[in-house]
Amino acid sequence: MRKVKFQYKKIAAALATFFVVSSCSDSFLDINTDPNNPSEASLQLMMPAIQTGYSSALLRNVERASAAIVDQVHSASYGRWRLTEADFNNAWKGLYTQSLADIKVVIEQAEESNQRAYAGIAKLQKAYIYSVLTDLWGDVPYEEALVSENPVYESGAEIYPKLFALIDEGIADLNAEGAILPEADMIYGGDKSLWIRMGKSLKLKMFLQTRLLDPATSASGIQAILNEGDIINSNTEDFQFLFGTGIAPQNAHPYWIADYSTAGSIGYTSNSLFVKMLAGSVRRPDDYNNLDPDLQYGVRDPRLRYYFYRQVGSLPEGHASIPCELNQIGCYYYYTGNGYLGRDRGDNSVGPADGAERTLMGVYPAGGLMDQDQFQAATVNHGTGAGVFPMITNFMMKFAIAESILTLDGVAGDARAYLEAGTRASVQKVLDFGDQHAAPDAKFKPSEQDIENYVAGVLAKYDAADEAGKLEIVIDQAYVATFGNGIEAYNNYRRTGYPTLTPVVDNNEAGPFPNRFVYVVDEVGSNRNVPKDYSVTKPVFWAK
Repeated sequence: MRKVKFQYKKIAAALATFFVVSSCSDSFLDINTDPNNPSEASLQLMMPAIQTGYSSALLRNVERASAAIVDQVHSASYGRWRLTEADFNNAWKGLYTQSLADIKVVIEQAEESNQRAYAGIAKLQKAYIYSVLTDLWGDVPYEEALVSENPVYESGAEIYPKLFALIDEGIADLNAEGAILPEADMIYGGDKSLWIRMGKSLKLKMFLQTRLLDPATSASGIQAILNEGDIINSNTEDFQFLFGTGIAPQNAHPYWIADYSTAGSIGYTSNSLFVKMLAGSVRRPDDYNNLDPDLQYGVRDPRLRYYFYRQVGSLPEGHASIPCELNQIGCYYYYTGNGYLGRDRGDNSVGPADGAERTLMGVYPAGGLMDQDQFQAATVNHGTGAGVFPMITNFMMKFAIAESILTLDGVAGDARAYLEAGTRASVQKVLDFGDQHAAPDAKFKPSEQDIENYVAGVLAKYDAADEAGKLEIVIDQAYVATFGNGIEAYNNYRRTGYPTLTPVVDNNEAGPFPNRFVYVVDEVGSNRNVPKDYSVTKPVFWAK
């Protein structure tokens, strides 16, 4: 796994800048146009803060809610499909008044000083942020976002073409002369060729996102990109943000901070994901009868010990933390056995004081502990917090291409080969991350044969499936692989209807499925141009 090295003090300074300004007024931006500061120095200082800012803003409630909506993680409210105007207020402000505002300054300064490489990576990151905003909220401010007190909301159908053009501009800037100093780029260390791969991969992802809207354009766009090449094609090229290990300022992964330094405050992990990765060996007939057993591959997932850390190895029958276990019917939440203590989708029943027993996020992606049968309560002294936010990755591209081949006329290739490559890429990425951050004992690492058995199980199910079933298996594998970026799991579900979701536990009534996020309270209260006909049940422009 590629890791760009930087001087710690520079990273800490950039991170501290972000977290300090997150509580300040917009007048912070004034310092970025100080004529006494050279533009080159300003660009070098601003870019790391920008990258830290949007990664952190997206990874908190935005990613968490997306993942919980599709039961990739547990949340009592989001799992019941209940979103409020207050949920994403800080993320929205962080993206618009900080990251996008600073990107605007960087583009202007870079173009004025003819530092086109900086302008190029700023444009690509702007395109990525707006693609996420549009995918999640639908209509959002774009042209007037940073120039009006009441910016007009544009439809996703209007914004997407502008983003395609912006990506092309960014790639053209990167192909021009000029360089990016490594310390100014926390993601790719100034490597322009990798930024170009990111830009083309983002275009491919967006073409796939719109395949239901305009299949012919999506197919021709994807095939043209594949013919050109230069997309993300190995794990060393992944577009991702690597977190640090600090708490003050907080530059560690937010999930590690929540699970390890504040005693499991983030909540529970997902029972349904345990079941899926445990090869479906434990399924409760009342709540889990909608899971297709053919999607269980008969082999324990090799990523399991990396994704989840068990604080206990088992709990005795009758223990207060497990009022329901295994296949008991009529329980609101249950215990899958072997120390995997999570909750069912949307369960908000009052539980015991089980902070030292519930299963936590592991070494991947949170920078926590790898499960090596330690069976001890986790504290701030465990793990490092040096987690990762995978935004556009090699495995995502492989699964996207497989989906494109299966669903679009005019995209050539072997979907099965891409499914296999994506599965292997995800497993290898997780194992490499664990080797780097946890130094696991060999006996707890999956063997080559374990990996081969898992891949063989996936491919056997794929070979036996009809066309719809083949797509379901591709998306099911993407669902497991995108742990740590639930935004993509949520996108995939809205585009394909896969994977099949477990029902909400029967002591809570679920709301309507949110086809988009709710607008934030500050916008609703202050911007007269917020769409009045907005509803979470209304699909975004590219969805069914």
